[in-house]
Amino acid sequence: MRLDKYLLSQVLAESRSKAVHLIKTGQIRVNDSVCTKQSYKVKASDVVEAKSPFKYVSRAGYKMEATFMMHELNVKGLNVLDIGCSTGGFSDFFLQEGAAKVVGLDVALDCVDRRLLKDPRFSFTGGTNACDVKSLESCVGGERFDLISTDVSNSLLEEVLPKASAFLKRGGLLVALFKPPYEVDRRIRSDEEMEGLTREFDSWLLEGYEIVHKDISPIKGGSKNKGTMEVVYVLRPITTTGPGSSEYL
Repeated sequence: MRLDKYLLSQVLAESRSKAVHLIKTGQIRVNDSVCTKQSYKVKASDVVEAKSPFKYVSRAGYKMEATFMMHELNVKGLNVLDIGCSTGGFSDFFLQEGAAKVVGLDVALDCVDRRLLKDPRFSFTGGTNACDVKSLESCVGGERFDLISTDVSNSLLEEVLPKASAFLKRGGLLVALFKPPYEVDRRIRSDEEMEGLTREFDSWLLEGYEIVHKDISPIKGGSKNKGTMEVVYVLRPITTTGPGSSEYL
């Protein structure tokens, strides 16, 4: 049996993608030696061990961890809205860092990891259209959040961020994951193309947001994102108050 399939069969990994991640990052030992070959054929006499379990329910948690740790951003005690929750990697990070409440929303109905639902601070609603204020409002009512994260694949960030901002408390922050292939609906073939798309997005952002932090994610997109570099933005919305003046929401 292949090593990646063996990990699944022995419940050493919960999905094939997690099994591959464990193997590729050197966290699997076979007969006391690191094995980084997912196609390795496991023999009956082999002793297979996982060096360490996943910290988060998906790779997305590590993307948030990198930015929040780098800039010493504090989540403790905050109310968080996670738009495009999916499996729940972002939400898992926020919960582990002490968020008071995390509300997860996604267009998919049954995608979140069930372990998160055991945490009373977490709630999830599927079937939500992130581009529709009424759809968002039907899920959260009049509640406003200290922090809103967005990781969307079926909608453009330029469509989602203005809607999300309506549910942010004054002084709150938005965290957005920019994934180029989803923004332009095609494969990104060069670093130059990636940089051009990022500059275009930056120009759009600066019309209504302060870019508080901008980081290249240390973890590239998965297979659906064609392994492309991704960018994590920490943003603060700006509202125009009059000619030549503005203030932060």
